[in-house]
Amino acid sequence: MDLKNQIELELYFADHFDTILFPVLADIYLAQEDYRRARKVCNIGLGYHENDSAGRFILAQVEKAEGNLKEAERELKHCLKYSPDNIHAAIMLCEIQTVLGRSPSSLLRSWKKVISLDPSNQIAKEFIEKVETDKNQKQQKQKPTKKIQKKTAALKKSSTESAESLNVSVRLATFTLVNVLKNQALFYQALEVLDLLEQKGEDADMIRLERDAVKELIKSSEKENKKS
Repeated sequence: MDLKNQIELELYFADHFDTILFPVLADIYLAQEDYRRARKVCNIGLGYHENDSAGRFILAQVEKAEGNLKEAERELKHCLKYSPDNIHAAIMLCEIQTVLGRSPSSLLRSWKKVISLDPSNQIAKEFIEKVETDKNQKQQKQKPTKKIQKKTAALKKSSTESAESLNVSVRLATFTLVNVLKNQALFYQALEVLDLLEQKGEDADMIRLERDAVKELIKSSEKENKKS
């Protein structure tokens, strides 16, 4: 059977609901943005293969595309339980948990998972460094010294003004990633991702609005730095 032939797969799936090949068909529907069929195939297939990580990951992408972030989070956790080396699922989980406003400890655990799979992941490095810096600042808050205050200001400035490239591929650039970077005060990196979205031909109005919002955040951040 030709696994790239949609008709062959559909005919085979109709006669074999218990096939382990269901993620292949679901992925075809996902690529076509036919989320209803992708969800249906995943639900049927997972009924027979509950712990199929590929099926869980595709279902997570469907949930995310339809705005069901809590459901997407649940599916990604299930996916990573049985496929702990799925870097794309690990990164998506971090993005979604950031948008959902999960606790810093939960986010730190998720980003550390990413860094364990991809030590060169710049977003994970930035996030972990920021959280650990904030933790150190709280510990030193009772007796701040001039040296500590100077170091804190420098770290704060580097997190908001750094224009270091994230080297994000065009394929991985999403508006969700833009929100992740904004929430972590990585504004110049967010602008970089918006440039990639523009290259992909994404919604021009949305890109313009996001870019204006990020630039305003940069201005506000620079004013705060001057005050401190």
